[in-house]
Amino acid sequence: MNGTTLKIRGYHCDAYGHVNNARYLELLEEARWEFLEPALHEKFFESRNLLFIVVNINISYKKSLVPNQDVLIKITNVVYHNKSMVVTQEIRDLASDILCSSAEVTFVLLNSTTGKPETISEEIIAKFDALEALTHV
Repeated sequence: MNGTTLKIRGYHCDAYGHVNNARYLELLEEARWEFLEPALHEKFFESRNLLFIVVNINISYKKSLVPNQDVLIKITNVVYHNKSMVVTQEIRDLASDILCSSAEVTFVLLNSTTGKPETISEEIIAKFDALEALTHV
């Protein structure tokens, strides 16, 4: 698997016949959940009382998404900072590989018990590296 494949449905679209800008957030989130699914299954974050909270999303729209279009959403880059990380996600047309949009999503790592930011440890980086490796199989 090399990302998340989704079909654009009519309910994703607005009166102009293309995906409304707000829906992109949902599509990107769906792909992030699928990316994290192996770690969620093993309760990796839960057992460490960790939450990743989105604090900023910047989306660049390149080409409209339309009904019945199959898209591939993948994480193409992760940059780690002390208590945050920036994930780059791309939405590409599955048939042509044309870039339709890209987004930079900034997360802060929080302790679920205290609500305070946590440092992104080598263990967290190793887990994300392992998740990324799974998407390139």
